Amino acid sequence: MGGPTFNAYYTLLVFGVIIIVILWAYSSKNKDKFDHDANSIFEEDEKADDEGQNQKRESKSDE
Repeated sequence: MGGPTFNAYYTLLVFGVIIIVILWAYSSKNKDKFDHDANSIFEEDEKADDEGQNQKRESKSDE
C-alpha cells in the first residue's frame, strides 16, 4: 500500500468519522439530553444566586 493509497483511505476514514459525529449530534434521540445539558448552567446560576443572596451585604464606607 503506497503513500497515495494510504492518504486516500485515511481521508475517507476521517470524512466518515465526521459524518458519523454530525449525525450523532443532530439525532433526535440526543435532543433532550443536549437541551438539559445546555440549560443546566443556567439552573446552577439560579441556585447560586438564591443561596448567596443572604450573604450579600452592602458596604457602608465609601470605597
